[in-house]
Amino acid sequence: MNQQFHAKIESMAFKGYGVARIEGKVVFIPFSATGDEGWIELVEEKKNYAMGRLKKLTQSSPWRVDPPCPYFGVCGGCQWQHIDYSFHGEIKKGIFEEILHRLGRVKEAPIIQVIPSPDSYGYRVRAQLRVKNGRMGYYRERSHQLVDIDRCQISHSLINQIILSLRKELSSFPPLKEIEINVSPEEEKGGLVVHLHSSSRGRKHFAESLLQSCPVLKGVAVIQEGRLTLSGDPLLHYTIYSNRHGRMQTLRLRTSPESFYQVNPDQNQTLLETVLEFAELKREERVLDLYAGIGNLTLPLAAQALEVWGIEENRAAVKDARFNAEGNGIERCGFIQGQVENGLIRWEKDGFDLIVLDPPRTGCRRIVDRVSALNPKRIIYVSCEPTTFARDVSLFSEKGFELRRVTLIDMFPQSYHMEVVGLLTKNSKSQILNSK
Repeated sequence: MNQQFHAKIESMAFKGYGVARIEGKVVFIPFSATGDEGWIELVEEKKNYAMGRLKKLTQSSPWRVDPPCPYFGVCGGCQWQHIDYSFHGEIKKGIFEEILHRLGRVKEAPIIQVIPSPDSYGYRVRAQLRVKNGRMGYYRERSHQLVDIDRCQISHSLINQIILSLRKELSSFPPLKEIEINVSPEEEKGGLVVHLHSSSRGRKHFAESLLQSCPVLKGVAVIQEGRLTLSGDPLLHYTIYSNRHGRMQTLRLRTSPESFYQVNPDQNQTLLETVLEFAELKREERVLDLYAGIGNLTLPLAAQALEVWGIEENRAAVKDARFNAEGNGIERCGFIQGQVENGLIRWEKDGFDLIVLDPPRTGCRRIVDRVSALNPKRIIYVSCEPTTFARDVSLFSEKGFELRRVTLIDMFPQSYHMEVVGLLTKNSKSQILNSK
């Protein structure tokens, strides 16, 4: 298109883009910040908006800082390294409020508490690297072009240590699709999940050679055509803490290569504390934890409730969850393996005081009716996707549930992503109707 216009960045939008208006049309500009002024080149034009590129900066935003990563602006993994981290919470709060009003139809949102991450760099304990033609790294912004990297500024030092070891052996690797690096700072060890192309051979030998070449690795899982091959000990462990009403509890959790665990350990602890605060559990109450994973939230909740059930589709995660419950001596909980919508049928006539939701990015639209039919006193909704969170809050409001409290946890510094936790309870009108 090669059209250039001088414009000012007026605000920040979801996906991390700066927003300008050029000839009446909204233009989204990556790697810009509110207050920037400069020459914008239009690179893609749609009916209602356009995408632009900041070609020359004539006036810098007061938020601007020098990004420490040499790949920033090319690699699509981070969006905000050029913005002082002390402003990230304010930006995300504004974006989230707009999403709640626009998609969630929340007229008066509760005060949003923002909790920043203790570490804005070096926090990630999980990374997914693409591999192509002897190169390894992340995709460029809005493309499938690979950016070859030597290290990742937002990843834990153990991950970067493993990246350096992998690069030394990269030329000898069989054809790969992707490498997942998972680490446990507590164990000072890591594990790999390697996705091989169907034409690759010698997966067992390949995994064993990786273990020998990288002492930090304790295990390797190779996935090829749906088949999983394990070498070494690919199980990682981490510890969480629960301190409610003066009672401290320490839980040690196991996670296997096919299971999910949060990328930011410090903010995972913040997430746990927020959920327990919102729950306000009494000893006689029953809890249902949907999309329970390895029991990251289920087990701390079980320590305070009469009974807790978790439903999780991932078979490996359920195996981990049951192991974690037994290993920590928690008896008042159980786990069901299967799709959440099917598992809910089991309790069509049973009530729960609290239902916890932590769905994938697609949200939980399919189960809103069934969750509401269980008539819980409280719903706690955990989400890493504010747009589907807002949509589902709107759906729950149609069932008589109102958003009472909300906290934004910055689980993913240097990116536009955010973790939100909302507490929903029945509004007074619904409570009167249900009591009749």
